[in-house]
Amino acid sequence: MPNHDESPITSHDEAHERDLNRHRRDEERSARRELTDRLADRGITVSDADRDEAVVELWEAVEAFERSVEAHGGDLMVDTPPSHEPDDPRFVMPRREGTESLASYTAKVRESANRLRAPRGD
Repeated sequence: MPNHDESPITSHDEAHERDLNRHRRDEERSARRELTDRLADRGITVSDADRDEAVVELWEAVEAFERSVEAHGGDLMVDTPPSHEPDDPRFVMPRREGTESLASYTAKVRESANRLRAPRGD
C-alpha cells in the first residue's frame, strides 16, 4: 500500500491546494470556459461531461493542427468554417461526429496535423 505522506500528488494535496487558494476552483472553471469558447469559435463543441484534462488535450491538438496548416501556407481564415472554399481540403479541421468521444476526436485532429507534416506524395 502506498504511503501518501511521501507522494507529492494525492487527493490530500489537492484539498490542501484548494485550502491555500480559495479561488482555485473558480480559476479552473474560468480556464475551462475560455478553452470551451475558443473551441466553439472553431465549430467544436465539448460537453460538461468531458474531463478538464481531455479538453486541454483537445485544445493542444487543435493548436498543433493550426500550426501545421500555417506552416504549409494555409490561411486559417480561409480554411476554417464557415468558409466554404478552403485553399486545400487538408487544411480543414476534421469534424467531430455526434457520438464520437473527445479522446477519439482528439486523436483524429492529431492524425490530421501529422498528415500535414508528412511529405505530400503527389
